[in-house]
Amino acid sequence: MVRQREFDTDEVLAIAMSLFWQKGYTTTSMKDLVEATGVQPGSLYSAFGDKEKLFQQALRKYTQEFFRASMPRHRPPLECIQLWLAHLAQAMVSDPNQKGCLIINTAMEREAHSASTIAIIEDRLDEIESFFQQNLHQAQQDGDLPATLDIDETAKSLLGSVVGMLAVARMRRDAQTLNSIAAGAIALLQSDKPA
Repeated sequence: MVRQREFDTDEVLAIAMSLFWQKGYTTTSMKDLVEATGVQPGSLYSAFGDKEKLFQQALRKYTQEFFRASMPRHRPPLECIQLWLAHLAQAMVSDPNQKGCLIINTAMEREAHSASTIAIIEDRLDEIESFFQQNLHQAQQDGDLPATLDIDETAKSLLGSVVGMLAVARMRRDAQTLNSIAAGAIALLQSDKPA
């Protein structure tokens, strides 16, 4: 007879996600995870696999609950971009623990991860770029951006602004700096609007 688990896997995953997000993958040990979750190593391995597999599941949870959930939809495309940039800046300023973004934090620890984890991160960066591409393309179709605008180049520039903002936020919770990065990216869009 298979013994039922005596813990809530989603709750444990949420705790692990918070720990990885705060401390980073390399400095979070299995001992840390055991202490934070109250689940013994054998049970953690049985439920989630090794540390990297647990991390990947935590990263997927973060993607659903924090990353995708924060992206505005069903609004005018330029407004979606502006709202998301402003939201990211505010979220970073409001975080007293300066956790930054788990996706960008992981990208900065690239050498510590397997190819499969790096592939997840590359997919998320592609998703950010795609968010910008889709909204820029729609804004261009709506006549809110000039037909001459290079959408791919602009989307990459906006991706760079987001990555830069989230990396800076991990080191400095400085509202002026973070809001200035967001404002600079938004100003790029304003300057490209047709007269």
